[in-house]
Amino acid sequence: MKKLFGSLPFRLILGIFVGVGLGLVFTENVMKVVVTVQYVLGQLITFCVPLIVIGFIAPSITKLGANASRLLGVAVVIAYVSSIGAAFMSMGAGYALIPHLSIDSSVEGLRDLPAIVFQLDIPQVMPVMSALVLSILLGLAVTWTKSARFADLLAEFQSIVLGIVKRVIIPILPVYIPLPSATSAMRA
Repeated sequence: MKKLFGSLPFRLILGIFVGVGLGLVFTENVMKVVVTVQYVLGQLITFCVPLIVIGFIAPSITKLGANASRLLGVAVVIAYVSSIGAAFMSMGAGYALIPHLSIDSSVEGLRDLPAIVFQLDIPQVMPVMSALVLSILLGLAVTWTKSARFADLLAEFQSIVLGIVKRVIIPILPVYIPLPSATSAMRA
C-alpha cells in the first residue's frame, strides 16, 4: 500500500483532486500566486525539455553500435507511420463523436483568472525539433567515428540530465499538474 501512495501517478491524480478543491475556495489574491507559480514552473519544465531530448536520445543511439543507422531508420519510419495512423484515427473519432456531444457555449458565471504577478521567462536553450535533430546527428556521428571519448561524454551528460529529471522535474510535477485544475475550478 505504501508503494501505491508513494507512486507518481497516484500523487498526480491526488494532486488534481486537491487542486480542484482548492481552486473552489481560494481567494483572488491566492490565485494570483497560484497562476504565477504555474507560469514559472511551466517555464522551468519547458526549458528542460530540449536537454532531456539530447540527454537521452544521443547516448541511446551510440549504444546501438554499428547498426545504429539501420535501426534508427526503421524506428523513424515506424514512428512516422504510427503518427499518421493516429492522426487519421483521431480524425475519424472526432467526426464520429463531436457532432453528438452536448457542449454548453455560454460563459455566464465564469470568473476571469487574475493576472500573473510577475513573469519570469526562461527561454529554451534551443527548440525541441533542433534538439531532436542534433541528438540524432550527434549519436550517429559518434557511432560512425567510433569516438569512445565522446560516447563517454554523452553517457555522462545522460547521467546529469537524469539527475535533473529525478531531483527537479519529478518533484515539481505533483505541484505543477494540479495548478491548472485549481485555475479551471476558479473559472467555474
